[in-house]
Amino acid sequence: MEYKIEIRDIEPIRVAFLRYKGIATEANKVFPNVFKSIKGKTNGAPFFCYYVMNSETKMGEMDLCVPTAEIPSGNGIEVKEIPRIKAVSVTHIGSYETMFKAYGEIDKYAAEHSLKLQSPFREVFIKGPGMLLKGNPDKYITEILFPIKEE
Repeated sequence: MEYKIEIRDIEPIRVAFLRYKGIATEANKVFPNVFKSIKGKTNGAPFFCYYVMNSETKMGEMDLCVPTAEIPSGNGIEVKEIPRIKAVSVTHIGSYETMFKAYGEIDKYAAEHSLKLQSPFREVFIKGPGMLLKGNPDKYITEILFPIKEE
């Protein structure tokens, strides 16, 4: 897949979120709790906001975020405002297993353009598995956003 990388201004966004520490691929087991706490009333694509990620062990620390105007009910779900960022953006189409290729392109782009990237970075799930059906992984659409450190 050929990746189109661009620099974008990402607007601030209010989210309901759950802090998660553990194996990244297991996060989807608790992610539905965020949707339940806001009764499924979202106003944007859900995303994971990664603070720490070990690519070898797949262990991470992240916020599981769902944009919403609702006040979440229980389950340790909180609300926060995520500030505006300038970010390197790339859209990955296909299964999550091949997303490492998109990350490689971001690293290459940042090096070529002398950009300093910082956490937390986001994986925005524009199209992915639903609550009930997995869908076709070849058709998943994930936008990766890496904040640029302003000098």
